Amino acid sequence: MGDSPLVTLYFIRHGETEVNRHNCVQGKRIDPPLNDRGKRQAECVGNRFQTDSVNWIVTSAARRTIETGSAISAHHPDIPVDRFSELNELEFGDLEGRHVTAGYNDLVVKWDEQHQTDLSAPGSGGESPAACAKRAMPCIQHIVQTATDQGLKHVCIVAHSRLIQIVLATMLDGTLQTMKAYKQKKAAINTINVRLADGPWGIAATAGKINSTAHMPDSVVSRVSSAKAMVSQSKRDALTCFELDSNGVLALRYLNTPPQ
Repeated sequence: MGDSPLVTLYFIRHGETEVNRHNCVQGKRIDPPLNDRGKRQAECVGNRFQTDSVNWIVTSAARRTIETGSAISAHHPDIPVDRFSELNELEFGDLEGRHVTAGYNDLVVKWDEQHQTDLSAPGSGGESPAACAKRAMPCIQHIVQTATDQGLKHVCIVAHSRLIQIVLATMLDGTLQTMKAYKQKKAAINTINVRLADGPWGIAATAGKINSTAHMPDSVVSRVSSAKAMVSQSKRDALTCFELDSNGVLALRYLNTPPQ
């Protein structure tokens, strides 16, 4: 396998959504579209690859990644586009839709600082980083194998912040204890060169640029972050919540007010 051809994977985080803008947790089940800033970010991602060779576009099954990926395929209309639910974001259980100060940031400390990577997010369906890696990495291995077999040298993979952190830490370092080093900005691009090799996932990987936003002007880069929320949080923040309304539409409300 040492002689297998090199494949370049571009791991791209999706653009901003209204859930992002309000500093709430999206995860695997919450599936909003891009907001206006997110659409501009996606356009910048597409422009970044306008004149570059792209042979395959892969996204998760989430709307926000599909919309971001569409900005790339607009410049490469004849290449294949595939969706893999295995690349959906980590399932954050009861924290999904809630503000990051309502338990999410505490959970991240346990994962990133205390390295409790087998600890699941609270509530039904909540995943741990280790469980997320077990479903995502076989998919990444399949993508690399397919790209190698079919001579697809440049693959764009549009996914999610925590999932990208998990995959990069696993591929580059062989451990989830380094996830924090791969924290992702909205619409950031990560360049990873891979080839088939002996090892746990059959992949040898080396990093190029990580978490790059050089393709976006400063006016388009997102202004919100979970870290900033901890510094300037208000009592109302912890009550902020996105839930499905009676029509199945994702809606913002506050927990001390009844849903519409």
